[in-house]
Amino acid sequence: MKKKLFWSIFLFIMLLANNNLLFCADIMGYRDAYKKIKYSTVAGSWYPGKPEVLAKYLDDLLSKASLADTPAIEDPIRALILPHAGYNFSGATAAVGIKQVMGREYKRVVVLGPAHKKAFAGLSLPDVTHYETPLGLIPLDLQAMGKLNSLKTVNYIPGAHSREHSIEMELPLLQKALKPGWKLVPILVGHLNKKGFAKVAKDISFLLDDKTLLVVSGDFTHYGPNYDYTPFVKDEQIAKNLHALDIGAFNKIVERDIDGFINYHNQTGISSCGFGPLALLINLMGSQSNVHLLKYQTSGELTSDYSNSVSYLSAAITAKQPLYTANKEDATAISKEDMVLLHNIAKRVLDLAINKGPNPISPEEIAAEFKIPDNLKKPYGAFVTLKKEGELRGCIGFIKPIKPLFEAVIDNAINAAFRDHRFNTLKKAELSELEIEISVLSPTHYINSYEEFEVGHHGIIMSKMGREAVFLPEVATEQGWNRDQTLTNLSQKAGLSGSAWKTDTIFKVFTAQKHSAPYAHNKTAKK
Repeated sequence: MKKKLFWSIFLFIMLLANNNLLFCADIMGYRDAYKKIKYSTVAGSWYPGKPEVLAKYLDDLLSKASLADTPAIEDPIRALILPHAGYNFSGATAAVGIKQVMGREYKRVVVLGPAHKKAFAGLSLPDVTHYETPLGLIPLDLQAMGKLNSLKTVNYIPGAHSREHSIEMELPLLQKALKPGWKLVPILVGHLNKKGFAKVAKDISFLLDDKTLLVVSGDFTHYGPNYDYTPFVKDEQIAKNLHALDIGAFNKIVERDIDGFINYHNQTGISSCGFGPLALLINLMGSQSNVHLLKYQTSGELTSDYSNSVSYLSAAITAKQPLYTANKEDATAISKEDMVLLHNIAKRVLDLAINKGPNPISPEEIAAEFKIPDNLKKPYGAFVTLKKEGELRGCIGFIKPIKPLFEAVIDNAINAAFRDHRFNTLKKAELSELEIEISVLSPTHYINSYEEFEVGHHGIIMSKMGREAVFLPEVATEQGWNRDQTLTNLSQKAGLSGSAWKTDTIFKVFTAQKHSAPYAHNKTAKK
């Protein structure tokens, strides 16, 4: 009796201290004694409410979900994008996604859902220990949630979870598909800006280990007067227009282009309730991640009525390593041999361009000539730098991974030689005097302050007042600049005052893997 009273007082004190009673109850073994359940608010309406009826309904959905038309997936599935409408509308699309993980064993499932019922900033966790569906109780990972609750970006928002369906709609599917034993981390995503998405991704990245599945819950375009969104008229092209609008947004996810995704959302006004969770997903994906579209469908197609239509999409995100691991600033896993191959490609293109003019050979011809390996066909940011007698002779590149790596090297070898406005176009007599440097970039990520910029290790992008400038990592080292000098010169490069970097400035950093050699070195191309 005394022992029980002691622990009751202890838990009460912990509640007063840090509002983390659920976590305390979990670590002290009081989970069964302190069980707080979130009951389903959509069972019986958005999906069957009786256990046996729901189980059969899901069995039917999964049995009809064909993987025959889906891409072959080899690397581990780290995340799924799934819709969250009523199962009679989006269930078939969701089932194709969930079938990719049928029978797999995870210790934790993190579900990111948009908040439809309550507006707030950051993330919100529920104050419960279990979710319940007609298929049974799902325990929450209270230890993980205890860590999340210590973050400034995570809160409990009263009312946000009470009638929210975006997380709940994924749960019966997960219960049916996965081996028992997993715990849930349900996270509602509220309002965040571009910098906020990057910060939150870093904060929650500890969740994404080898035994965790991330589920991103979100529907795409909500079209029609019911949703106050009619960017085009309802005519015979409506299905085609909706598809183009949705795939335009999806392609930004494939390219891991957070700036492009946010700009696309702002420019088109696309009414996708999955915007926040999807933006967070982009920040969590590394350069080695691949996104596979599994199924796309609209409610207009299902009902043959496009007066009001919602778009549904399922996709799998794969990577050899846990998601955020590949997104850290230690970037690329390009072998020395492949860096030499990229160097030889740059030499070959320059030689042809000098003799035949810019764009003398197609990427397909280069791919055939050099037998390009698959890893060099993946998108990367890349720069090509030309030097003559140790002095810069041209340097142009892509920060974002907008093209396959070998194509980025082709383009930027030509750009550096013929389109760098700071220099005259390259002459044939200069070729033998050139040093060619290939830089393959890591994904960029935001930093909270310029004080996090490491001179010589980081490349840096500065944005302010609509202006932007970038330095590769080696610039500061070659010039002998310290942090302040680097940022002063970066500000001036952006067309701002030398002190502009000190206030109200956004910074992103990256690293670069480099290979540099004279044009006349390693003449033999890899064939």
